[in-house]
This record gives sequence, structure tokens and C-alpha cells, in this order.
Amino acid sequence: MPIVSYLSYPLYYTALTVALLLLTFWIARRYAMRKMKRVVMKAEHNYQQQIASLQMQLSGKVSMLESMVEKLKLSNQELNRLSEIRSKFMSIVAHDLRQPLTSIQGFTSVLMMDSPQGGGNNEQMALNNILKATDNMNQLMADLMDISMIESGKFKMDFKNFNFNQLLNDVFSLQQVNAQKKGIFLAKYEYPNDVTIYADRFRISQVLNNLLGNAIKFSPQGGRIEIRYFIQNSRLVCYVSDEGPGIAYDEQNKIFQKFHQSDNDRSGRKQGWGLGLSIAQEIINAHNGEIGVESPGLGYGSLFWFHIPVEPASFSV
Repeated sequence: MPIVSYLSYPLYYTALTVALLLLTFWIARRYAMRKMKRVVMKAEHNYQQQIASLQMQLSGKVSMLESMVEKLKLSNQELNRLSEIRSKFMSIVAHDLRQPLTSIQGFTSVLMMDSPQGGGNNEQMALNNILKATDNMNQLMADLMDISMIESGKFKMDFKNFNFNQLLNDVFSLQQVNAQKKGIFLAKYEYPNDVTIYADRFRISQVLNNLLGNAIKFSPQGGRIEIRYFIQNSRLVCYVSDEGPGIAYDEQNKIFQKFHQSDNDRSGRKQGWGLGLSIAQEIINAHNGEIGVESPGLGYGSLFWFHIPVEPASFSV
């Protein structure tokens, strides 16, 4: 055998071995790629199924949410409709009842003047009770009218410049009569100079009458009520303090809510309808002011306060 042929055998086997290895690698690679492709396709299929399932669930949730939103819209529309009906009803009732109440009040006053006997007899006492009841009802009618205007957005202010000292003197003179009937001392501390403010005179007097009236209503006989005011940072600050039953801390944020009545009055009598302070808050808010109350607790009296801008330039646009 020639030496060249003998030497070519290792090369032949080496080439054959390399070819077999390449073939094996190619077959294994192709098998692996097919298997990987099947795995990827299966995973993609599962992923698409999960996506489809999630989309169906999301679609169901969206439909449910849209249904709930639609029901909420209908509920809100119904609530607005009922609120409008209630406001109109209160306005109609308050307006229609004021005329007969005024008539009752007038006839009662005439009967009291025509009564031949003094004020100590039963007839005179009955007439006095009728007159007080009509006064209370007229006040309730006025409060209902205000609440109706507030809820309907028709609660407007008539801003003008006026002398606050004179307004307070008028309110003080009126409330002093009520205080004297209960044996309550009413003290007023005036600012040293006249104060002119830009506000709704009638509505501010309404706030003052409410705060002083409540203080007189809840103060014990022989108690003391103080009202004072001053100017601070271009704002009128007014305080009314009393020696009444006081207000619990957890109730101090509730007393300005409509129809709220305190459960802390130890006499157990509900006085008023719980509208005055709510209306007072609306009035002060309309003046870009604040109103609040402070009380150390039950049995220690209360201090109501409010502050409003003095000049129109202090109002936000």
C-alpha cells in the first residue's frame, strides 16, 4: 500500500467524525428549535387565552360600573328633584302661613288691649301665650324661607357701607328687653371709634340677633352675657359669651348643621328648630368670613365668634 493512501485514512475518519458531529448538532438543534417553538406557541396560546379571559372580565366590570354610574345619575337626579320639591314646599308653606299668623297676631294684640282686666287673669295669660306662639311661628317661617332660598341658590346679599356701632346698638336695645325679662345682665363693650363696614346690614343684624337670642335663651336667670368687637387685620371680629350650659367638644362642629339640636341641655327641653346657626353660617360665608364657637365643656358657658372683612377690597373675586 502506498504511503500516501495509508496516511489519508486518519484524515478520512476525522472528516467523517466532524461530519457526523455536525449532522448530530444540526438534528439536535432542529429538534430543540421545534420543541422550543411548540413551547412558545403553547405559552403564547395560554397567554392569549388569559388576555381574552381578562378582557371579558374587564368588559363585565366596565358594564357593571357603567350600570352603577347610570343608576347613580338617576339617583342624583331624583335627589335633586326631591330637594327642589322640598325647597318649593317649604317656600310655599312659609309664605302661605305667614298671612294667617299675622292675622292671629294682630287680633290677639287687639284682644289684649281691649281686655278689661289686668294681666294676672287667665284670659290675659292665654292671650300672652298665643302672642308668643305666633312670634315663634313667624320666626320659624322666616327661617324656612331663608333655608329655601339657600338651597335654591337665591340667597343674595345686599352689600352697602353702614355704621356697625349703630347696628349693634339697635340689636342690643332689642335683646336687652328679652334679657331683662329673664333677669340676665347684658353687657356691651364698644370699639373706641365708629366702625364702618361694607356688608348686608339686615343679614349681619340677623346673625347678631341669633347669637344674642341664643345666649339669652340658654343662660340661667341671673347670668351674664357679654358682646364685644374690635378691628384686626382689616376685619371686624365680634364675640358673644354666655354662662349657659356649655357645649361638649364633640358637638361643637355639629351645631351649625341644619336642624341640629343639642342633647346637652340639662332641662331636657328642645328650644328652637336648629336653623338659626345654620343660616348665620351661610350669611357669614357669603361675606367671606368665618363663624365658630368655643366652650370649655358642659357647665362652663360658650363663646360664639365671627369675623368678616371691613372693606370691599378684602373680598375675593
